[in-house]
Amino acid sequence: MIYYSIRFYVRIILKIFIKRIDIQGAENIPATGPVLLASNHPNSFFDAILLACVLDRPVWSLARGDAFKKEWARRILSKFYMMPIYRLSEGKEYLGKNDETFEKCSALFKKDQQVLIFSEGICTNQLDLLPLKKGTARLARQSWESGLDVTILPVGLSYDTYNKYGKTIQLNFGETFGKNDFENISEDGFFLKVFNEKLVSRLSPLLTRSFKPAGPGSVLYYLGYILHFPVIAPVVSFVRSKTKGTVFFDSVTCGLLVGVTWIYWILAALIISWIL
Repeated sequence: MIYYSIRFYVRIILKIFIKRIDIQGAENIPATGPVLLASNHPNSFFDAILLACVLDRPVWSLARGDAFKKEWARRILSKFYMMPIYRLSEGKEYLGKNDETFEKCSALFKKDQQVLIFSEGICTNQLDLLPLKKGTARLARQSWESGLDVTILPVGLSYDTYNKYGKTIQLNFGETFGKNDFENISEDGFFLKVFNEKLVSRLSPLLTRSFKPAGPGSVLYYLGYILHFPVIAPVVSFVRSKTKGTVFFDSVTCGLLVGVTWIYWILAALIISWIL
């Protein structure tokens, strides 16, 4: 219930945050069954926020493990359907916890849920696809060996800017594939190589450097920007000063807008009612 309520509210906030979003390949999104969304990762936590708001079915996202180290953070993030995935850079002692996350993914797949994994394993503000890590292939293989008919859905995210307010986004969903597209999944090393090659061939064409101009369809964005300028301006200024040189501008800006916009609405309503 919390997930759906927050998602509804965030979708409203995104109307004043995203100038234009073009979605292609929506017909490739499975309407039912377990799905592993394999995406590039150019824009930190905002990538997961965007996909959770675009897709109708709930999305469980695998996020960087260091964000879950504090118990209160783990509890909050879990409410938003987020699970930790740890890298060696976050501490060798945490790598064993990835097995728990993969087991939870399997439990979700048994319930025909969707799981989002960022196949590059790292976030960098760029339009090119980075070399893929092994996590996506291993999660797919584990699921298939358990008898789960998980579908792999390639997802390509491209942004026209990463450190300015007002996004133009190209979101492309590629052709799905599954266990039957591989002759042998038992040989670990060979399978990981073949899987990543197939995923790269499906992901690479989904990324773009060409973005359509905002156009008349962005009237709602500009109207929302004007009406919310008193809250947008200080948030953007604060976040830019705190996230300079990092990949977190969009995710922190969106997060703060989600946190304070409702207060702005209440204050605006009180002022208007007092005037009238």
